[in-house]
Amino acid sequence: MKRIIKITVMLVLVILASNASAQNKMDEVKAKYQELKQKLNLTEDQSKKVDAINTTWFEGVADLKKSNESKLSKRSKFKSLNNTRDKQMKDVLTKDQFKIYKANQKEMKEEFKQRRANRE
Repeated sequence: MKRIIKITVMLVLVILASNASAQNKMDEVKAKYQELKQKLNLTEDQSKKVDAINTTWFEGVADLKKSNESKLSKRSKFKSLNNTRDKQMKDVLTKDQFKIYKANQKEMKEEFKQRRANRE
């Protein structure tokens, strides 16, 4: 009986830790997004449009993660989502803002590669 209780407690702790980790990641993403919006110095109108563009993009990415498609198909659709977002952002942002946006994307891509390399 004690063993079952110990296992149950351990499972609860693991679940709580994974939820905390997921929440931390979401908080980090939100903070980086707010930081980007500050760097871009968006107008109120631009901010609303950028939020709408990114919401659509995040929903598309979430759908891709849930799908059972092949990695190749997912990668292709992910690139398409990115291209669509970039085109929409280019229409909303000024040239200088778009340069900052692209530089930020490049920085995020490098961070992602670094984290991925550290996992392996």
